[in-house]
Amino acid sequence: MIDIQNMKLAECEALSRWIDPRYGFLSPDKFIPALEANREVYKVDCHVLEGYGQDAEFLREKGKEIFPISFNISRTDLEACNIYQKIEDTIARYGLSRDQVHIEITESALNDSSQAMVEAVQHFHDLVGYQVWMDDFGSGYSSLNVLKDYHFDVIKIDMVFLRKFDDRSKTIVRNICRMAKELGIRTVCEGVETQEQFDFLKEAGCNLAQGSLFSPPVPLDELYKKMAPYL
Repeated sequence: MIDIQNMKLAECEALSRWIDPRYGFLSPDKFIPALEANREVYKVDCHVLEGYGQDAEFLREKGKEIFPISFNISRTDLEACNIYQKIEDTIARYGLSRDQVHIEITESALNDSSQAMVEAVQHFHDLVGYQVWMDDFGSGYSSLNVLKDYHFDVIKIDMVFLRKFDDRSKTIVRNICRMAKELGIRTVCEGVETQEQFDFLKEAGCNLAQGSLFSPPVPLDELYKKMAPYL
């Protein structure tokens, strides 16, 4: 994720990919729904954070800067385990700080107005230091209600708005950025592929940009080479 104003790498998003010996490369849409249905997805979420801790140890030894990450948790995480304690234990084990870990919750996870999710967002804020981000903003049908009922530090504008980069989409994105600023919420726009899109986001007042214009998803050993112009 690139800071739009200074063109510097601000942080990274941790993504999951499954390389299976039988089925080969599997994207999240192939395995996350099955894990969620069986209340096992928390194991993946905890594994991702554990991997970040291990990466942070490696980077620390190499004298490289450790950027914050955002990673998703599922609604079923709250039911299947004490996700707060698991996150707290992991960051303590690897000498991380809470402000290095940003919790992403997808808009779809909030659509049933679950009291559990309201309490989860509040709980993370009570553990002072964590940021809670709303992922895929604008992809569902209750985005404004979600902003009314939940306090998020950051909203991630869904890539669908840049995929159809017409005047209507631009107007929507521009107004999301303005509304978020008035609410004290920072904005990230996903799916940035062209310089024209980036220039528009800068004009619209968006805070961070993420997309293939800067880098596709890459392993850690490629990240610092790929992102050298933005360090």
